[in-house]
Amino acid sequence: MEYIYFKDPNGNFGDDLNGWLWPQIFGEENLNNNDAFLGIGSILFNNHKIITDLGERKKIVFGTGIRPIYEAFKYDNTWDVKFLRGPLSAYSFNNQFEYITDAAYALRFVESYDSLKNTEKKYEVSLMPYFRSVKYFDWKSICDKLGYHYISPLSENGVEHTLKEIAASKYLITEAMHGAILADVLRVPWNRYVLTTPVTEGAMVSEFKWMDWLYSVGLNDVTTTFIKFNRKTFLNNWLKKMSNNVLDVEFVIKHKIVEEILLKLDTINQFYLSTDENLSVINSRLFEKIEDLKKQLL
Repeated sequence: MEYIYFKDPNGNFGDDLNGWLWPQIFGEENLNNNDAFLGIGSILFNNHKIITDLGERKKIVFGTGIRPIYEAFKYDNTWDVKFLRGPLSAYSFNNQFEYITDAAYALRFVESYDSLKNTEKKYEVSLMPYFRSVKYFDWKSICDKLGYHYISPLSENGVEHTLKEIAASKYLITEAMHGAILADVLRVPWNRYVLTTPVTEGAMVSEFKWMDWLYSVGLNDVTTTFIKFNRKTFLNNWLKKMSNNVLDVEFVIKHKIVEEILLKLDTINQFYLSTDENLSVINSRLFEKIEDLKKQLL
């Protein structure tokens, strides 16, 4: 069985969880077995290269999410859907398959989970941006001004290090969905903000996947902090041309956005966790799916 997931060349905590988590639960990849395992990620959509490259191989879906497009997802008898991430993904399959929640909750069945969860708290508030927003702002500087601890979404020091950083936080503020998900798994109250995802990911995709997960864990009334983000403007191009590249309105806009980031993120005082009751149900259902798949792989 091969673990299939999106691999960003610069790293991305959410996607990179796959390569760290699944070998601990199902064992190392067995390339003599041609099955493809799809776990954490929003990679179920037609014409995605990850999907088309799999061809006629058997595809095991284990908590993967739909990425919304304007046509139904096409599948055939090569697909073995164990469960989907949430109700929106299930609806996209005409509710033919069940959903549980995001597959990252399987972290609770890793041997080191209790140790991770009980990491000593070192940070009052930590902040994890969306991985595609790292290039736009100096997040370490922003965190320093806010008195927050910066957690990189790129996981340069490895997935386990990032998990420990989240677990060492009393609260997490994040635009990265798997920042919030792993905070929830590790029982660290979290809050979501929106800044770059409407531009870098697409508002429809971002909201769909967040709602898919939130509804799956019974969080239907989360208040999100929205910060307006302008990546490029016609005015900037015109001004740079007229001034022979001396004037740059994007620098001015960026400065204003940073001011807005500092203002908005400094006022966040409401944090969220799924209930212990919902988590208990998720644990039971995930345990059954993990054990069933282990038997299937024997």
